[in-house]
Amino acid sequence: MKKLLSTLPLFLMILGCNQAPTSADPSEIVAATDAWEAALNAKDVDGIVALYTSDARVLPPGGDMASGSDAVRTVFGGIIDAGFSAELTSIESKVFGDMAYDVGTLALSVDGEVAATGKFIVTLHRSDDGAWLITTTYGTWTQRRPRLQKKMRPWIRPPEPAS
Repeated sequence: MKKLLSTLPLFLMILGCNQAPTSADPSEIVAATDAWEAALNAKDVDGIVALYTSDARVLPPGGDMASGSDAVRTVFGGIIDAGFSAELTSIESKVFGDMAYDVGTLALSVDGEVAATGKFIVTLHRSDDGAWLITTTYGTWTQRRPRLQKKMRPWIRPPEPAS
């Protein structure tokens, strides 16, 4: 009996280590992408920033990598200020414990005209309160309307923060 009691803590520890990570329905990840699209189209930059971790990275095509809430605000605020709207279509979403990704296609429009089409990937992390927050956004696209290029450039390469 003593031997059984002495091995019980070890057994419980091993059993605890073999627990499967908390799973999530991939539709929760698609819902986060849908929330981003809705916030952008509503011109709600604060809503977009709220969907990201405070140290998130944004990797705009042809631009410099930027990180942090201010960078998220600058890049996506620029998209909003330029008058763009977006349509995102998720193709594949996967969850791995507290990490996930969503891959899909996008169309950026301005004045009701599709200006660019492309692809995106976002990585997400489940926060302590269970909410999925974006940690990295990467998008690439092909401009369909070259005359709109000037409108797109300011937010592709965000300005350096003031010192």
